[in-house]
Amino acid sequence: MKKIKLFLLISLLLISCNTTEIKTNPSDLNQILVTFHNPSSSKVLIAAHRAMHTKYPENSLAAYQHSIDSGVDIIETDIRTTKDGKLILMHDATIDRTTNGEGKVTDFTFAELQKSDLDKESDDLSIHKIPLAEDALNLARGKIMIDLDIKGVFMKDLVNLIHKTKTEKQAIFFDSELAVLDSVILLDSTLLLMPRAYSLEDVKMVIERFHPPVIHIDPRFYTEEVVSTIKASGARVWINALGFADAKALIGLVDTGYAPLTDGGANIIQTDYPLNLHEFLKDKNLR
Repeated sequence: MKKIKLFLLISLLLISCNTTEIKTNPSDLNQILVTFHNPSSSKVLIAAHRAMHTKYPENSLAAYQHSIDSGVDIIETDIRTTKDGKLILMHDATIDRTTNGEGKVTDFTFAELQKSDLDKESDDLSIHKIPLAEDALNLARGKIMIDLDIKGVFMKDLVNLIHKTKTEKQAIFFDSELAVLDSVILLDSTLLLMPRAYSLEDVKMVIERFHPPVIHIDPRFYTEEVVSTIKASGARVWINALGFADAKALIGLVDTGYAPLTDGGANIIQTDYPLNLHEFLKDKNLR
């Protein structure tokens, strides 16, 4: 209960806080890929959770563009399928939270979804619509990496879309279900995978099974042995700052929030506040 109350208090503080404007260079895919494929590099890559959604709606094209303009390395995004088989960006199974509409994604055609606006509580006069995954991938092509959080798609459709948009080298397929990643490999063994591990034993297993370029781990088993095992395999270590780490940093406790993540050796950090993390990493010579 105390942790819940603390989180609610921090959340209220977040709402009242404004992030500092930080000048960054636009994303450079060539440099990002060089760093991504070199796990021994000292540079920590920044992944924007659901794209940079502090200024624009999550998983919107505007949030994609803002991520690129702000020098983010990876956009994390969520892929779902509409009633008529279109691949779209949407985290939830329903559109209730993120739009002014209601209902399950799978109950609507794409055209029907366009009748709802994203970010129903925004004061921004511009109107943001649920985007096609194809439009988002075309926007990102040649500029930034994309982490595809697979929510509900036919894998063949998604792999075909990656080929169509020529984003094979910059797209990462993520799913907690290893069988889903198996299906990706069956369709195209050259595509990038990110399995999620829940223990040292899991780490060793997914390395043997996939030989992935990156492995998603959690703070509860974030140990020196886990990190060294992942890096020895030639992979990067992905960890989340979502929740308490981001909250602490945003209210000024930057070292308390982010230092535990970097001190252990993680070299990709997913955050809701990329600019704040960028400033911290820059101060620590990790950018």
